[in-house]
Amino acid sequence: SLAYLERLATSYQRVSPPLDRRECDVNALITDVIRAQGHEQIEITTDLSEVPHILGDPIALRPILENLTANAVDSLPSRRGQITVSTRVVEQARDAMIVRVTVADSGRGMSADESKRIFDDFYTTKEGGTGLGLSIVRRLVMDLGGTIAVESEAGQGTRMIVDIPAGDQTRR
Repeated sequence: SLAYLERLATSYQRVSPPLDRRECDVNALITDVIRAQGHEQIEITTDLSEVPHILGDPIALRPILENLTANAVDSLPSRRGQITVSTRVVEQARDAMIVRVTVADSGRGMSADESKRIFDDFYTTKEGGTGLGLSIVRRLVMDLGGTIAVESEAGQGTRMIVDIPAGDQTRR
């Protein structure tokens, strides 16, 4: 099974369908993903700013959000804690706008070594995990022309930061 997973990870681009790029309302998608998750003991809140639509594929965006929020839930001890999903506009050079989606949790956090390795294929700290979730998320974000980063400290929680180009690249 390890050989199968290795082939799957290395041939991701060949097996994935081409993206259907169009303007997407990331706030509506976040709201939908959180509503569908329905955790009883976990407080999942949103802090959604007015942001332009992003240029992407909703079918690619959904698993990004689902994986990041699921990982945040998994990081909470005894499934108790808080998760916040937020959006902001981040301006880059030459007036290009980037929509930043942040998933922050009050979970166990990660060491510096863990933070450096979380996007590596087959790296996992979860019992029974495949180590492919965040490597696939990273690939999906890159396919959208975006970036993903992590800020974490052991015992202090984690912030996953995804930056994706806005659909309308002119300043509003």
